[in-house]
Amino acid sequence: MEDAARVRDRLIMAILISAVIHLIVIMGPLGPMPPTPATRTAERPLALNVQPASPAGGPVLRLVAGDGPASESVRSSADPAPRVIDGTQDDDARARYLRDWIVHTETLGNRAYPAELINAGIRGRVVMAITLNAAGEVRGARIVGGSDNPMLRRAARSLVEAAAPYPPVPETVLEDRDTLVITRSWSFGGD
Repeated sequence: MEDAARVRDRLIMAILISAVIHLIVIMGPLGPMPPTPATRTAERPLALNVQPASPAGGPVLRLVAGDGPASESVRSSADPAPRVIDGTQDDDARARYLRDWIVHTETLGNRAYPAELINAGIRGRVVMAITLNAAGEVRGARIVGGSDNPMLRRAARSLVEAAAPYPPVPETVLEDRDTLVITRSWSFGGD
């Protein structure tokens, strides 16, 4: 009879210990925690204050999606086909590089806006295809459309050179190619 009582006592003790362990696991070592009030930060949109690169009412250089043939490029027989981008709404590496390139080029282009265009009151667009190597160096700049005005064409070419060097082109943008061609329309005077 003593063995049966001992077995019963051990069984009751194991059940009690198991219950205590389960309570500790479920409730935590100090009991249930009082509910904490949800602290939410006010969801505010990110404010981005971009200052114009030229004075208000002054000349403006804007780069917009190119109207010319984006697939045309200067190729040598040794060069594989260049990577071509001319505009996208995606948020991949190509889109980020293109947006950064546009901001860089417009900022520097507005600082070096040709006085001859301002003095002559010349406005218009020139579509250019800029070829960059991996280091961001200009390998070529071709006019593929837009105005035939020689002053505008000369200004577009000089602004490409003035904005150089460009940021290096990431490998994810080049995708195993040697060059990147960016086709944009250079809008002079806010056209």
